[in-house]
Amino acid sequence: MWAPGIPVRAAASAAAAARSTVRRFPSAAGYLLLCLGTGLGALVALSLLAAVLALCLVGAGLPLLCPALRLLRRYAEFHRRLVGRRLGAGVRTPYRDPSRPGDRNRPGDRPSPRDPAVRKDLLWLLAHGTAGTVLCAAALTLCSHAFNWLTAPVWWRLLPAERDSIILLDVDSWAVAGTAAAGGLGYAAVALAALPRLADLHARASRPLLVARRRASLARRVHELTVSRSAALDAHAAELRRIERDLHDGAQADLVAVSLRLGVIRRALAHRPDQVAELLDSTQLVAEQALESLRSLVRGIHPPVLADRGLAEAVRSLAAHCAVPTRTDLDDTPGPPPRAPAAAEAAAYFVVAEALTNVARHSGARSALVRLRVTADAIAVRIEDDGRGGAAEGAGSGLPGLRQRVAAFDGTTHLSSPPGGPTVLEVDIPCGS
Repeated sequence: MWAPGIPVRAAASAAAAARSTVRRFPSAAGYLLLCLGTGLGALVALSLLAAVLALCLVGAGLPLLCPALRLLRRYAEFHRRLVGRRLGAGVRTPYRDPSRPGDRNRPGDRPSPRDPAVRKDLLWLLAHGTAGTVLCAAALTLCSHAFNWLTAPVWWRLLPAERDSIILLDVDSWAVAGTAAAGGLGYAAVALAALPRLADLHARASRPLLVARRRASLARRVHELTVSRSAALDAHAAELRRIERDLHDGAQADLVAVSLRLGVIRRALAHRPDQVAELLDSTQLVAEQALESLRSLVRGIHPPVLADRGLAEAVRSLAAHCAVPTRTDLDDTPGPPPRAPAAAEAAAYFVVAEALTNVARHSGARSALVRLRVTADAIAVRIEDDGRGGAAEGAGSGLPGLRQRVAAFDGTTHLSSPPGGPTVLEVDIPCGS
């Protein structure tokens, strides 16, 4: 049986998808244009690096090798930030410091070609300068064709000598020009739909080339897991003590008061029945306070909004209630959003809650942004504000507890807060099997 509501819902879904595509187009076009520029620069850098390596064979290029590799690292770091902003998740890789034996996370002043991260940068430079440049050029050529065809009614009168070389069509009348403009609308529709997807494809393909996976020793991995498990157990014990303290000082005290007031009411029924109504009102008030205390405690353990509406809506609710005006950048792709395990969603929720609390209390910011991306493998959260910066762990900031909460899932936490701002907190919580 035909249902009248189905076409309406389908049309609303299509309209929402179209709005999302149009909204993503400017950032995608800007990303591809910038990547085209860096890709052409990568071709130049490849030529210069090849010349330096060739000179190293005869010894003349050895003094130039370290400066060239440092420039390569800065070039790759710029592109990591670019890809991270596109994907909504931090892209980082550990460099080795040869001046500090065993240090695999701190970049040194003398990068070495033997460092896996440096070799990965060289591989990325080659891929970005060749395939990446071709992809960006093809995407932007599509936009150029759309513009040329759409403006055919203008330029065929202004540039008579070029009328058959811009769009490879002999435009000699208003009818042909109008037909070309109609074709330009088709080009524009294809460009609007294709560019965000091509930009995402470029970013996803670049990410593995910009990240060097190090195989940690078994002893070091066991030590890291032991430390994270110990921190998780400490955090769990502290949470249990907080719950016990809240129950003892809040709901339990109110329930004891209710019990005492019920005893008073029992005696008043026999001796002072005129006071029973007033005693019942005060007892009801105390019982409501106990109920509200329990509800607050339950929200602190696992917010019901997560189970009822999902992580994206819970984050949107936190942003709406933050004292600092906060924008949200959520994954609004059509279809039902992916759901992560409940424990990972709760960890991400409390990360956002703690970060926004710090923004409101300590940053002096005028605005903040929460970016959330949920995939089948991980939850990526990025919170940034335009405050004074200089955030540091300790001094009641809650950041140590936040790191412990994320480390319990073998996740990563990265805080960037230079004096003067901005402050950026990036958290990745694995949630795959």
